[in-house]
Amino acid sequence: MKSLRLKKHWSQEELAQMSNLNVRTIQRVEKGESVGVETLKSLAAVFEISTDELKHAIESEKQPSQQNNVDTKDNNTDHAKALEKVKSVKYFYAFTAFLAANFLLFMLPNYNDGENLGPLVAVFVSFSAMIIGYAIYVFQPFGEDWEKDKVSQLLKKQRDTDSKR
Repeated sequence: MKSLRLKKHWSQEELAQMSNLNVRTIQRVEKGESVGVETLKSLAAVFEISTDELKHAIESEKQPSQQNNVDTKDNNTDHAKALEKVKSVKYFYAFTAFLAANFLLFMLPNYNDGENLGPLVAVFVSFSAMIIGYAIYVFQPFGEDWEKDKVSQLLKKQRDTDSKR
């Protein structure tokens, strides 16, 4: 309703005066709060439109604020996902540093001129496998983003092929 009022270059006070309503009532209507049928009839008469058109105008002005709420929720969700991703990367680096320190401090000193080479290689390979497995889990090289990229590439290739025919 605010947009209707502003199109006519009326202040809230002027609209209240023309519709025989209180300024506070005009403010409530513009905020999207519920109002009575008589109020809607009075305002519709001033704007020279039907009450249904007025209701539609009020509802359409409410939607952007509801969209902002949805956007805020989406931003909060995106922020939470990003924070979770950052934490998992942090834990990956900590885990990798822990395994590397274990290998360097406890396994390498027991090399003994090749006597313990077999166990040393086995521990190195198992530590490497753990790091690689955890890296795949954390960085998800074949995750949702990869799938989306591949799908868009295939669709683009298909469109290009169809347009050449």
